[in-house]
Amino acid sequence: MFTWNFQYVSKARLVEDFNQLMLYSQKGDILIRIHTSIHLEEEAVDLARFIKGLVPGAHIFGTSASGVIGWGKLMYNQCIISVTQMETGYVRTMRRSYLMKNKKTVDPKDILNSISDGIISDDTGLLLTFISGSYLHASRFVELSNEMIPGVPMIGGVADRPAASGSRDAMKGFVFDENGWSANSIILAAIGGENFESLSQAATGAQPAGGEYEITRTDGDRIVSIDGVDAVEKFLSTTGDVLREKPELSWVMPFVYSDMDEMPILVRYDKEANELWAYQHVSEGRKVRRAFIYDGKIVSDNRALFLRVENFKKAQTVFGYSCSVRHKLYPHSVRWELSVFENSNMCGCITDGEISNQGGKNVYANISFVVAVLGEEEATQEYNPYVFSHTEGLAADNKAILSYMAAIQDEYHDESKTMSDELAGTMADYEKKLLYVDDEEYANAAALNMDMRLNEYDRICIMNVLELSSMRAVFGDNMVEMTYKNYIEKCSGFAKANGYHFYILDRWQVAIGSASYLVSLPQFVDNMEKLQSKLFENEDNFIPIVPLFCVIDDCKTTNIHDAYNSARVEMMAKNIQFMITKGESEIIDVDALKQRYHMVNVINYAIAHDKIIPYFQGIYDNKKKCISHYEALMRMEDENGNVVSPGDFLDVARSYGVLYDKISITMIKKVFEKFKDIDDACVSMNLGIRDIKNNNLVQTIYDFLRTTDHPGSFIFEILENEEVDDYELLMNFVDKIHDLGGKIALDDFGSGFSNLQHVLGIQTDYLKIDGSIVRKCCENMDSERLISLITSWKHLGSKNVKIVAEFVENEEIQKIMSKYRVDYSQGYFFASPQPDVEH
Repeated sequence: MFTWNFQYVSKARLVEDFNQLMLYSQKGDILIRIHTSIHLEEEAVDLARFIKGLVPGAHIFGTSASGVIGWGKLMYNQCIISVTQMETGYVRTMRRSYLMKNKKTVDPKDILNSISDGIISDDTGLLLTFISGSYLHASRFVELSNEMIPGVPMIGGVADRPAASGSRDAMKGFVFDENGWSANSIILAAIGGENFESLSQAATGAQPAGGEYEITRTDGDRIVSIDGVDAVEKFLSTTGDVLREKPELSWVMPFVYSDMDEMPILVRYDKEANELWAYQHVSEGRKVRRAFIYDGKIVSDNRALFLRVENFKKAQTVFGYSCSVRHKLYPHSVRWELSVFENSNMCGCITDGEISNQGGKNVYANISFVVAVLGEEEATQEYNPYVFSHTEGLAADNKAILSYMAAIQDEYHDESKTMSDELAGTMADYEKKLLYVDDEEYANAAALNMDMRLNEYDRICIMNVLELSSMRAVFGDNMVEMTYKNYIEKCSGFAKANGYHFYILDRWQVAIGSASYLVSLPQFVDNMEKLQSKLFENEDNFIPIVPLFCVIDDCKTTNIHDAYNSARVEMMAKNIQFMITKGESEIIDVDALKQRYHMVNVINYAIAHDKIIPYFQGIYDNKKKCISHYEALMRMEDENGNVVSPGDFLDVARSYGVLYDKISITMIKKVFEKFKDIDDACVSMNLGIRDIKNNNLVQTIYDFLRTTDHPGSFIFEILENEEVDDYELLMNFVDKIHDLGGKIALDDFGSGFSNLQHVLGIQTDYLKIDGSIVRKCCENMDSERLISLITSWKHLGSKNVKIVAEFVENEEIQKIMSKYRVDYSQGYFFASPQPDVEH
């Protein structure tokens, strides 16, 4: 068995793709699955017929979808085509209507009999099944398959309406092949053979909660009574009256069968009709429980699914289907669980209901992710198990159920209203899974948010230990774990002793909170300082840790994260471990963010379209009385032809690292190209320590200097105002430039605190006085004295260093430069930056 997947682009491209595959049905049966969200009914049939013309012996299996899955990735407005060539096995397909001519529904037993007679054999190993439209007996059809075609596992679902349907609300999902389409049919593909094997498994994340109930009466998919009483009243008594106002929340509280509690049954409370509906048939007499889906259970279910899939020997092909409601309610989780298969040949689509095989039994479910692996020979897929180490973002999918819990707390906040025992038991189950760290007694980040919303907790201290990698490298995992437990016990014990609440936000990041009306800010800060001192105490049995403490006052759920992140950056920059900040003061500057992202786009445009442009500012020789050399200054053009100055883009580029590296090396190469044939004028270029660490850029400089006839014309200005963290690397670079005949300048001299170390340790040819000193020299005596000191040092010393004054903007400044015998003057008084040089 071999499987190839490709996105539909055009019919012409299909011809190329199928010609390359060289498919022949004589080699073995061919199954071609088409899942499309871009074709309407007749368009889909036309595509199927076209493919059938290219591969006459193929079995076409087509469904509409709101989204498709290709290579383990979710894609919208696409059509995915998957071609599976069998070796010794077979494929048999059937499209069967479930409506009779009088529009009555065909009994599921009759459909299953025709399937059994038409396409099922003793060695059928998988039945791919898709149901279109609204087949009222869909769940019963799947349930009966266990009796009428025993031992044949199924996978598939209900075809969802295509995205291409737009505003056609009445349109349903449909199935199709080369012979036509239908919104009232079931399409099936039986796959089997002597060597064929398959495995089907589902992951749901459903967690049972509360007590058990019996479905005592139904009318089709409508649940009429539960435990012998009105279904709506029973449902609301166990969920709270909040659903009367917000019926859409019923989606996040599915039922599960007591004897199969991992498969959710989606229910919907219809407020207008005052009715309770299930998205599948629920048999009378069945016992059910309430359930909810949350991130921790989604992860554990997917671990179990992956373990079975990974150990399956004949994994030549992977099918994958995910529910449309699951995607709406749990979008982060859907993309995360698919990413496990992003390196495989998984192909599938978004469905409106799922069919899977759990524990040897075919089941119909909602809000599920179903996977099948199949093959004829031993083979392995490339999976991505590393995603199980990155599950932090999934907590965002708990938002809906947490909102429901908050609404319930609001509803029963008034002590005059009593919560029923059933609802109280359900809420207790919710809280245990959603508001506490797994297998621990400590509240989590969701609990903190809940306390902030409902209990007015607005005074929070967040603590974090950052040096984890260095701790593990020195002390090992066991010692780190012992230290972590001691850290948690100290923090939680201190919080409890002082009447505060303690939360674990993310392993070593914890928080202590209270309401401001319960404790004053000075008292809270004093307590936090005492806790910090307690954590600083050295204990022989544990690793010394230095947590960052950030007290955030007047904080809300909407500003606490921004306030903390901003404070943490400032604390690390200042190397301090304790800080007090206000939540309300940390407001995101949306306009600044938009401008930043706009500038990223401008930089990318300039890189892609060769719009990095060197400008050159002439430098005046105060002895020769003329422009003697130039400084190269970077500019770039945006898509409208506007010239952008470095003050607008350079900091943004530096913050993204790679962008800066690209524009920097482009600039260097363009300056070299400009001056390679000019032997009677010098040019200088700015370099920061990041540039000197960039081996690609440095080698470009070295290679050019080795080949040019006049290396002495090229000066490299090292920025003094950047922190240098590797002097040995810097000095090696300077020495190499001199060995190759180039020159070195120290830029922005006087702006930093380490100038003396630079000057004494580095062989410098030019010293450029920082422009902030030069600008003030006419009105500030300290600036003039500093210029005098620099030039006197130069004239008294033995070094042959030339002094350059930056930002000489008028005649008064130039007179002072002449007074102190400054060698060169640079500024608008003599020349402005231009895209060309007068030479």
